[in-house]
Amino acid sequence: MKLSARNRFILRATLGYVVFAALWIFFSDRLLISFADPATIARISTAKGLTFIAVTAVLLFLALNIVPPEEQWSAQPAEINIRTGPYRLLLAVLIPIIAFDLQWTFWAVISPYAWFLFFPAVFFSSWIGGLAGGMAATALSVSLVWFFFIPPQFSFTLEHPASIFSIGVFTGMGVLFSLIHERLRIAERKAADICFRCLVEQSLVGMYIVQKGFFHYVNSGFAEIFGYDSPAELIDLLPVRDLVAVEDRERVAENIRRHAAGEVTDMRYGFTGLRRDGSPIHIEAHGRAFSFNGKPAVIGIVLDVTERKQAEAKIHALNAELEHRVGQRTAELTAANRELDSFVYAVSHDLRAPLRAMSGFSQALVEDYGERLEGEARVFLDQITLAGRKMGELIDGLLTLSRSIRGELRCDTLDLSATAERLLAELSREEPERRVAWQVEPGLSAQGDARMIERVLYNLLANAWKFTARTAEPRIRVFAEADDGERLFCVADNGAGFDMAHAAKLFQPFQRLHRQDEFSGTGIGLATAQRIINRHGGVIRAEGSPGQGATFSFSLPLKSGGKGEQP
Repeated sequence: MKLSARNRFILRATLGYVVFAALWIFFSDRLLISFADPATIARISTAKGLTFIAVTAVLLFLALNIVPPEEQWSAQPAEINIRTGPYRLLLAVLIPIIAFDLQWTFWAVISPYAWFLFFPAVFFSSWIGGLAGGMAATALSVSLVWFFFIPPQFSFTLEHPASIFSIGVFTGMGVLFSLIHERLRIAERKAADICFRCLVEQSLVGMYIVQKGFFHYVNSGFAEIFGYDSPAELIDLLPVRDLVAVEDRERVAENIRRHAAGEVTDMRYGFTGLRRDGSPIHIEAHGRAFSFNGKPAVIGIVLDVTERKQAEAKIHALNAELEHRVGQRTAELTAANRELDSFVYAVSHDLRAPLRAMSGFSQALVEDYGERLEGEARVFLDQITLAGRKMGELIDGLLTLSRSIRGELRCDTLDLSATAERLLAELSREEPERRVAWQVEPGLSAQGDARMIERVLYNLLANAWKFTARTAEPRIRVFAEADDGERLFCVADNGAGFDMAHAAKLFQPFQRLHRQDEFSGTGIGLATAQRIINRHGGVIRAEGSPGQGATFSFSLPLKSGGKGEQP
């Protein structure tokens, strides 16, 4: 059975009482053994029983008085401090009893010094229990010594004047000890109170005590926050409502009422306060219900958060302005993209018509009069046909580049290994006479727009295929590697390569590092690949050297899976 904290305390108190009762019976029975006279035994037994009843009644009263309700145990300390409250008085009374038991046990050695153990007992009782504990210990000690140790024993009569003198001296010393320790305790409390007041008065936050709608205490920080010269201008003079803006008075009054009624123990809330000059300030209050002079009250602190609120308002205004600017820029960018789309479409549409006418007439001229053309005339006609074809490729590239930055991105699961295998097989079928060795790392996967990423892979693989055309043993490899915690997908070849000094031109539209008669192309493929990767939030870069091949690497920041994935 699991016991609550309160029940555990009651069990410990019961066990302590059992131990105390057992010790009492043991020592008191030993006392009775020393007497043979039945009348004396009866008298002492009665005194013992009455004393036992008195002590146990005190213990029971203290135990019942200090046990708090069940719901308050969560706020109680884990250890009970024996130097607080009723425990001090109880311990102060028990010390003379312990001294009596020890002195009675060793009386044959101590005799005739009746006060031998009781002087230190009263000293420590007054030190622990203060004035009340010291006086109670003194009275109990005088009674015990007088009855048990001063001749005639077991009687409250005195045979010698010296006994009266010793009782008077001991009583005076006990009172003196009690008064000295009580004064020391008062001085200690005053010193602690002074330190506490200094700490409160020097605090940068405002502290207050509110009772029945008025301030019964405020510190200097509180007065300064609300623009008053000293706390005296507020204490018991101004109601709380005078320091609260009209729109918040009802809410603040309701919070104070709930505190006083015990509906809540602590609360934190904000409101608009009024300074002495009527200017508004933003206040954050932390309050807790407590008893002040025996009546419900609220104690707490207030913070002036006006600067913080103003900063938050500025941040909100800046965010709103930023959102407005972003909206404007987005609208401008959208409009610019629409204009660019219209321009690209118009250019491609307007250029294709004369281009088709030029190509058509050139072809007709070759078919109808090709045999009559001689020398440079036929060469010029072939150049016109090639230029038309080149112009068509440039228009197609321009349209592809435009489409790469338009449309909504999808998030597909991509099997890059399978896609690369398929694209390399298609390139091989287009040029069956070439023998190119390729290697694709299995299990490469990523997240991205399948259509766009396939275009990136095609452009990179087509470049690798093209630039290995003059290599004796062409090789293409597709793999993944880690670079500074980032996963890169790579396409490497051992083809013509390039000079890294001109690498910046690689991804610019219509820029080429090789002559047209060496390797054909429009300079659009890598520019398109870069725009697609950038739209996915990744980067693409190239490394190479002339005659040693090139490696193009790109990243896709969306979660990747499969072989080689980095954590």
